[in-house]
Amino acid sequence: MSEDDPERLETRTVDPGRPAPLYAAVERTLEQAIAGGRLAPGTVLTEGPVAALFGSSRTPVRTAMGELAARGMLERFAGRGFLVPGGEAPRRVKLTPAMLGLEEGAPEPQMGAAERIARDFEGSVARALPFGLFRVHEQAAADHYDVSRNVIRELLSRLQDRGLVQKNPRSHWMIGPLTARDVAHYFAIREALEPLALAESAPRLPGRELADMLERVVAAQEEPDDLPPPVIEELESDLHVRLLAASPNPHLLRMIRQSQIALVVNRVFAEFVGSRPFALAMGEHRIVLEFLTRGSWQAGADAMAEHMRLSAERTRRRLMAVSVFPQPELPGYLIRESN
Repeated sequence: MSEDDPERLETRTVDPGRPAPLYAAVERTLEQAIAGGRLAPGTVLTEGPVAALFGSSRTPVRTAMGELAARGMLERFAGRGFLVPGGEAPRRVKLTPAMLGLEEGAPEPQMGAAERIARDFEGSVARALPFGLFRVHEQAAADHYDVSRNVIRELLSRLQDRGLVQKNPRSHWMIGPLTARDVAHYFAIREALEPLALAESAPRLPGRELADMLERVVAAQEEPDDLPPPVIEELESDLHVRLLAASPNPHLLRMIRQSQIALVVNRVFAEFVGSRPFALAMGEHRIVLEFLTRGSWQAGADAMAEHMRLSAERTRRRLMAVSVFPQPELPGYLIRESN
């Protein structure tokens, strides 16, 4: 998997110097089309026709549909494509720009303020988490991104749902600290729930999608140089997000997502030391995916549980290592507090 893969890096610039992922614009457009009734219940959506309307590759469309499925806005369909929920029977129709709220020849949809800054904002929050207790200064964050405080509050509410931030008794938004005890508790939840979601989800996924995940991890293992952190993050998302997203239980997926906060330790660790320490984890990813591509669903779930058990100890050690790293440069809207 190359850092120069055009499908992985495909973005659209929404204002000078601020590239934003196209998948977020696709996700927003599809969500609005579903909510507005332009995509009727039961409508079948597949990657190719949607990508053609956006003039993009399938990669951002695949990501957008996966996010919508995780939120219950779409349902997996017969191992291939997605359904708009609520229909009595699948409806295969020819998609038109009007069905997505697009006009013929219109430019691709522009990102909203929250979507434009969401990834950078979340990244800053995640980098701070292992390094102590921080308070988010709403107005300073709004000034930093040149948006309203309401936009910052919307993003903070999203991060609160995922357990990345919380409000203290004075209604201040707080980050961290993430402790070894927290890591142990989160991994106990993940070890119990992720294999359950995998057993429900993997049989619903297209075989080609599982094969693509396996190909990516094999390519990563064969890469002689350190993998960039975004590639490690993508491989983690394959196993712990995309592989589970077809579970029909949205409550289960929400609980898993809230327990995956400890993944930020690995993200920060990779930024400091590179990808070589992740070789063992990639081997475990490969074992899980090899079972699944052979249709051995329970064996894959058991391998996932073992991966969670081993990852818990590795992440605990990494958290201890991160504690002696110098604090990364953080934006001024994150104010360090005494514990």
